[in-house]
Amino acid sequence: MTHRLVEGGIEFARQNGARLVEACPIDLSRDSRSIGLFVGSSRVFEKAGFERLVERKAGRPLMRLVL
Repeated sequence: MTHRLVEGGIEFARQNGARLVEACPIDLSRDSRSIGLFVGSSRVFEKAGFERLVERKAGRPLMRLVL
């Protein structure tokens, strides 16, 4: 389900002229608790083609997809 939501967001951004999409998901390798997963897992964004830019804080990377 999460993969489809991310794909839908990417498609919406493309259709509306966005040049990039950024996300700040949770890196589950550092925190296995499900609290806060409403922002998504970094693995989902990696599979969608996002690249890690910087780790804002432990377990919360800033990720970007150039469209």
